[in-house]
Amino acid sequence: MRIALFVEGSPPAGSKTDHCKALWNVTLLPALGCRPADIIVPFGKDAIARMCGLRTSTSAPGLDTKIAATRKEHQLDPERDAIVVAWDIEPIDPGQRRCAWDEKRDIYRGIASSPLLQDTAWARDAAARHALLQSRKDQPPTGQSHAKLRPGAVLGLCMEPMFEALLARDGRAIRRALGLASDPPDWPTGWGTFERDPSKRLLARAIDSMRRLRPRPEVRRTIRENWQNAKDEWGDYLLRKLLADPVQSTAIREHPISARLRHIMPAIQ
Repeated sequence: MRIALFVEGSPPAGSKTDHCKALWNVTLLPALGCRPADIIVPFGKDAIARMCGLRTSTSAPGLDTKIAATRKEHQLDPERDAIVVAWDIEPIDPGQRRCAWDEKRDIYRGIASSPLLQDTAWARDAAARHALLQSRKDQPPTGQSHAKLRPGAVLGLCMEPMFEALLARDGRAIRRALGLASDPPDWPTGWGTFERDPSKRLLARAIDSMRRLRPRPEVRRTIRENWQNAKDEWGDYLLRKLLADPVQSTAIREHPISARLRHIMPAIQ
């Protein structure tokens, strides 16, 4: 069984290194004891909206289109191979309700009803998962899903509030990872588990704060772009630094996103 991981992230843009693939297959999944995915396909949030027939701000293809194209490019067999879709529940306008259960139902419904995926095991599996969620009558489950990957399966992983929650628990640890001895001017506050958008409000501001320092910190020789233009590269760098710290490593491995990944993905043999 091959595994195709469709994950909210950025495709390589002029870089020799696919940092999205490195983040997941080289750094995170092995650290969790999980087998790396055979194929990693980054996508933007608009891909889900377009698949579900919602208004989008870009002309990006829908997630079902990406799945169909990946199937063709890599000769995936829907009967034998499996799909995981991992996406962030945030960002969204403050005050608006977000529900991982609703979004998971939408994704399963979109894959099940896509004419590009009709008559495949993936579509049938997504339809069955959508029907199961619908049968709960607006009562989201309170525990962790027990579904695991098997040939022909489609599983969704809603990363709450977003992937960057794995990184943004401790501002002092991020500061150390950047090689800084003290907080630079305009260093963000509010580090922890309750920030809805740790990417924009914490990590982007921290990187901007570091980039304004003179002389330039050594880390800028490694990554020249700001957070917004190199999220996966920064994410991989920070994740590797945090995993090398026993306290931070334990927190990352115990995070609900990590726990769900360990449950879904096969273990390293």
